[in-house]
Parts: sequence; C-alpha cells; structure tokens
Amino acid sequence: MISLKKIKTYMYCPLKLYYEDNIHENEIKNERYEAGKRIKEIRLDIQDLIQRNLKRLNKNMDLKRIEQELSKNINYYINNQLNEIYDPEKYDIEDIEKYKNDLMQESKYNIQLLSLKSKRLMDLTNENGHNITERLFPTAMYNYILRDPELEITGIAEKIEIIQGKYYPIIFKTSIPPIKGVWDSDAIELAFTSILIEEEFETEVYVGFVDYVNIGERRPAVIDANLRKGLFRKIDYVRTILYNKEIPTAKYDLNKCKNCEFKDICLDDYENPIEI
Repeated sequence: MISLKKIKTYMYCPLKLYYEDNIHENEIKNERYEAGKRIKEIRLDIQDLIQRNLKRLNKNMDLKRIEQELSKNINYYINNQLNEIYDPEKYDIEDIEKYKNDLMQESKYNIQLLSLKSKRLMDLTNENGHNITERLFPTAMYNYILRDPELEITGIAEKIEIIQGKYYPIIFKTSIPPIKGVWDSDAIELAFTSILIEEEFETEVYVGFVDYVNIGERRPAVIDANLRKGLFRKIDYVRTILYNKEIPTAKYDLNKCKNCEFKDICLDDYENPIEI
C-alpha cells in the first residue's frame, strides 16, 4: 500500500523517497524524523492539557486569571518531554533549549488567543469553562489509522473534527503559510486524508484545514476535483518510484538539502530519471 508518509516524502523530494525505499534502515539514522514525530504528539498532548484547564475556568475570572489557568502545567510538561526526546550527548544544549523555547512561545501565543476567545464566549453565554469547551474544541479523533483497500492507500489522520455529522481533516504545520491559501504539499496531504475518511465513514469531504501553529492561524483547503486529480498523479509517481525502482530527479532546495540525511550521496549522476 502507498502510505501518507510516502506521499509527504515525495512532495518534499522524490529522490529522498527513492533513497528511503532502497537503502536499508540500519544504514541510516533517522533520529530527526522520530524526534519530529514525537514533537507532533507533544503538541496534541498540550492541546489536551489546555482543554482540561479550560473546563476549570469560571465565568467571573478576568483575562489575566484565565490565561494563568490555561497555562497550568504546560511549560513543565514541555520541559520534561523534550528532556526525554533530546539526548544531551547527541544534541547541542543550545539547540535543545531553542526547541523548548520555540514550543513554549508557540503555546503561550495560542493560550493568549484562547484566553480572549474563552473570556468573550463566557461573557456572551454566561457559562463557565466546562460548558463552552465543546464550542471551542469540537468532537475530534486523533491519530486515526485509515485504509482504502481498493486504492491501496493508507495513512494516519492527525486530527478529524466532527461537526454536525460532517468530517473535517485537520493537519498541523510549523511552516510559515503562503500569503494566501495553503501550500500545495499541505493541500495534497489533506486530499489524501479526505479520500481515506470518505472510504472509512462512507461520507463526503469537501474541505479540510491546515493549522499553522506558529502563527495560530487555521486555513481552509477545498478538496475539489482538480486537487484530487493532482493527488492521483502523485500516487502514480510514487508507485513508479517504489515498484519500478526508477530513479527520480531531485528537488534541490538549500534549506531542505542541508538537513537531509542523504545529502552526501544525492549529487551523483543517475541514468534514466523519470519526469515529475
């Protein structure tokens, strides 16, 4: 089956996908990927902690007190979790502290936004935090495994929000969004997840959302026919790389290439590259 991870790697760089599939796992150390995966899990845990704190809010609290309540245990949790992820013997201490600070600042910013929303909502409804939680955090499923046997694709949906019987795929990104809309790679990821949701729940998905967490902004992506066609072309390209073992051309990008575990071997000349 073609996995969502394979599609994401292809969108990042087709040649990286080829290397990952053809170089034995014991020949590469992919600690950076595993750490990044754990960071995503930590973000979901932080959201869960904030939701629990939200339920304890009282409608008579002022804005400062609300922010204090929502922030409880957040920095403590971040500090402990990152100490477990990043081994000081393998990572520079300054880098570890930067990761911690970035995650704490991101959480602080999101809590400030939520404080304003919750204060306003409690004033309007005359309800406490427990009663407004569902308004601010719709019913959702996290890290839900999905498969489509007919299309032979599979993936894990980071988050699926369910509102009035409609399913909405949500993905989280730390990149800065484009001036308008979402990045093409993010839209393709949403389309992939949408097709899996449609198969799993026998429904139709017309829109998904990207949460650009660094700026606390959610942006929609319409899952239309053109986006779906683009996705199916990507799936066909991935199958060509994985099953036919054809070597694709690389997408050279200084910022991406310098962090790639294959950067020392990808500059060789290859014959018979496929078009992408």
